[in-house]
Amino acid sequence: MTLNALMRWLKPREMVFFDLLEEATANVLASAQLFDQGLRSGSPATWAELRRDMKDLEHKGDELTHEIMDRLNQTFVTPLEREDILALAHALDDVVDKLDAVTERFVLYRIETVMPAAMELSNLAVEGAVELIHLIKSLRTMSDVKDISRRIRHVHALENQADSVFHAALAQIFEDPKDPVLLIKWKEILDYIEEATDVIKRVSQVVGSTVMRNA
Repeated sequence: MTLNALMRWLKPREMVFFDLLEEATANVLASAQLFDQGLRSGSPATWAELRRDMKDLEHKGDELTHEIMDRLNQTFVTPLEREDILALAHALDDVVDKLDAVTERFVLYRIETVMPAAMELSNLAVEGAVELIHLIKSLRTMSDVKDISRRIRHVHALENQADSVFHAALAQIFEDPKDPVLLIKWKEILDYIEEATDVIKRVSQVVGSTVMRNA
């Protein structure tokens, strides 16, 4: 048993959920940052390494989700509604899964050049993940509702930006489809990154509804 795991077992059971959700959110941010850096500095020669590193973070996210589910099965009284804890755990895991899926396709599809729109979307995912760090931490006390609301609005604005970038990118690749196969590859890749920003927004919405019920 690792030191972190031991400390979690020693803490009051109801408080452990905050630790686990915060750890899962930190994993989301680490994944988004690694993904963004990989797109900006990478080349076909680095996709395999990026894929391996992302897969490690994806596995960590799965482990945290499983631990949260195990804890829910063992805990009678939880600090938040069970449905909210589960929704947050699964959504946080989904963000990492989406980004991991992109790195897998970079390898499988042998992508040679990264579209600027992909880097714009990845940057928006990083910004959203930074906000999630603060939002998930706020669940411990829910003491500053105004700050929580401001951060949720910011996440929604980032997702709206991501929608605009995504649609503009689709218009661009369909405008002059010289290579239909490459078009299909990039549409799928852009879909996954945009979906990651959608799931980040979903996390913020769950936080918002949780705070409204408990603050």
